[in-house]
Amino acid sequence: MQNLFPAVPRTLSLFAEPVRTVVRVIDTETAGQRFEEDAVLEIGSVDLDVATGAIFNPMQTLVDPAGVAINPHARRIHQISDEMLLGAPGFAEAVAPFAGAAFYAAQRAEFDRPRLRLTGRWLCTHKLALRAFPSVQAHGLQSLVKYVPLDLTEVRPLFEGLHPHRALYDALCTAVLLRSIAAALMPRCQDVADFLDRAEQVSNQPALLAKLRFGKHKGVPLRDVPPDYLEWLIREPGMDADAIYSARHHLARATVRGARADRTGSAG
Repeated sequence: MQNLFPAVPRTLSLFAEPVRTVVRVIDTETAGQRFEEDAVLEIGSVDLDVATGAIFNPMQTLVDPAGVAINPHARRIHQISDEMLLGAPGFAEAVAPFAGAAFYAAQRAEFDRPRLRLTGRWLCTHKLALRAFPSVQAHGLQSLVKYVPLDLTEVRPLFEGLHPHRALYDALCTAVLLRSIAAALMPRCQDVADFLDRAEQVSNQPALLAKLRFGKHKGVPLRDVPPDYLEWLIREPGMDADAIYSARHHLARATVRGARADRTGSAG
């Protein structure tokens, strides 16, 4: 399992640099339209010091969608009404207090990052959870809360008046998730800075799936999918990038296992 979180070569600085260990864990709720037509409705965040595990500085705000209609499906999920948004600040004003962090983390950073446009280094807790907890039944946020499981006792007092899919609620759950990910993966790292470097690299790669999401092997752990099917998957035009990346990873692991088995057999 070590190679699920591979080392990143690091060039040491000639100068002593303080390690910034606070990550702003952030979540957005939107109107649910296509990206080009979407609007942010709510932003919530909380800070996590990955060195100490402290969770602090909760922030949340509703956002004026500037006339963008809320998709009915999205409204059913986050339950943000038009009345709740009356008098809310515009996006530029609303997002300003969340700026300035060295690191941001979101459960699916590829969703939040382009909508918030906040400058910093970004971590994706979904991709990291696939490395830290590959055997968990599912890797959606509330599934991880249930199946890791995550202890939300510390942050539960901040849930008052909220529910899953409200921005601060999800940010708090994601912060506890990131703390658990750090606890699982940090022992494989030189230090906190190494963990953050490697977590950032993993977050910028396609997701390393634990199971196939489609086809005749849907739900089967990728390590158990026949190599010829993985090879077909890689060649198939238009295939999902996460599936291709995961298939190549598991084919490479199978090759390494085969080589080791051959060496063991020849030794006898």
